[in-house]
Amino acid sequence: MTKFQWRTESGAELATLLRKATLEKSAAIGASTIYQVMHDGREKLAVALPDGQVLIIEAAESTKIRRRRIDPVKKIEAGI
Repeated sequence: MTKFQWRTESGAELATLLRKATLEKSAAIGASTIYQVMHDGREKLAVALPDGQVLIIEAAESTKIRRRRIDPVKKIEAGI
């Protein structure tokens, strides 16, 4: 499962992000607006809240290499 990290920022930070990023989608929901952007090769969601704060959500960077577990090959001994 993907882990997420999030932080709160100001409206000025959102404006900076929107200038630097590529806007993929946006939608107004009630008094809030959600932006889906691509920034530095990473997808981010920014939620502009009615009180002027902004919540920025992105996938957390993994510090460990993710590998599949491969079961060892079972040796079949003939004639036993």
